[in-house]
Parts: sequence; C-alpha cells; structure tokens
Amino acid sequence: MVKRVLTAMVLSLSTFSAQAEPLHYNLLEFSESASMEVARDMMSIRLEVSQEGKDRAEVNREFVRKLNAVTKRIEANRLFKSEQLGRNAYPQYQYKNGKRIQIGWLESAEIKVESKDFAALNRLIAEVQNEANLEMSRFYVSKQKREEVIDKVSKAALLRFKDRADTLSKTLGFSGYKIVRLNLGQVGNHAVNENMAYAPMVMRAAKVSDSMGEVADVPSPGVEEISITVSGSVQM
Repeated sequence: MVKRVLTAMVLSLSTFSAQAEPLHYNLLEFSESASMEVARDMMSIRLEVSQEGKDRAEVNREFVRKLNAVTKRIEANRLFKSEQLGRNAYPQYQYKNGKRIQIGWLESAEIKVESKDFAALNRLIAEVQNEANLEMSRFYVSKQKREEVIDKVSKAALLRFKDRADTLSKTLGFSGYKIVRLNLGQVGNHAVNENMAYAPMVMRAAKVSDSMGEVADVPSPGVEEISITVSGSVQM
C-alpha cells in the first residue's frame, strides 16, 4: 500500500515538474560586446594648506591667511568646483630623555578642486604654491560624458546581438527567432596607455614648485575605454 502511494506521489511530482518547466527546443545562447574610447574631460587636484610653529595663535593666524588666499583664488574662477575635505589642528610632540614634550602646533586643511579647464587648474597650482602644496592630481571622464557613452555602447551591443541572432537564424534555416532571455551586463572601463595618464601631472607639479611661478605645460589627460556586454538566449 505504501509503495503504491509513493509511486503515485512520484508520478504526480513528475507531471507537475513537466508542466512547470516547459521544454525549449532550438535554443542558442551567446553574447556580444561593444566599446568606445573616450578622452578624460575632467581634472581633479587636491591641495593641502598647512602651517606649523610654537605659538598656537600665530600658527592659526598664518594658516587662516593662507587658507583665505587659496580660497579666494579658487572662487575667482566660476569653472572651478571645490570642496574642503577636512581641517585639523593638533599639538606636535617629541621625546626627550624618555619624556614626551610638546614642541608646537600644526594646523592643516585639504581642498579638492575640479574643472574641465586643465590650463586654469595648472595656473592655480602655480599661483598658490606659496600657500598650498599639491598632494594629488588625476583625470577622469565626467558623469555626463560617461552616461552619453554608456548609452551609445549599450545600443551598439544590442544591435550586434540582434544582427548575430538574425545571421544565426538564417544560417540554420529558420525564418525567424524569439528572444527568451536578455541581460545587459555591467559597464566596464579601463585606461588606454595608462602609464602616461597620471605621472606627468605629478612630475610637472614639482617643476612648478621649483620654478618661481612657472606654469607647467597642460598634461595629457589620457583615454578610457568604456565597454558593455549583452548576453542572452534566443529560440529559433
């Protein structure tokens, strides 16, 4: 009796599975990709303003003077987008005969400045070299430009997928096809000739600091390749 009940349950489950998972014939799975090279159109620099000394009040006065001078130059250009990343003030110590002795104060702030005007940012670096140090510089593709390129490569990848599906269906002797599944993959990007994209700015920034106000040549921002892959399956 139990054996007959189990057999009936297995048959019932098999029938349900067959109904729940219909068989698909003549399925083809493949993927297509598209990519586009795009020049970096944004430049970002990080400046550090700092002052140290023995007297806290004097340190603060000189620090504020430097910070205001840098801020004024930044705000003079409407094409600059700036953000103060942080500001710190703390005592400095050194150990003497096993004892920690306060020797002074240090106050500092970091400012990020971004712009599409590379030449103007280079001039800013030269103009504020007596008040601020260049800590970092980099180039990247702006959000607006990246979104425009992503739309283009997505469309190109989808058209390639469609063209390949058309070709495969005709090659196999079918009159058409139906898309069963379609997945637009993640956007990928990598630098093209990256070895020259970042280093020139840092090296030339050092040149600016040692050249009594000489403005460095505008560096090459480099190029990024943005790509996307479309994968899916079609039924002939």
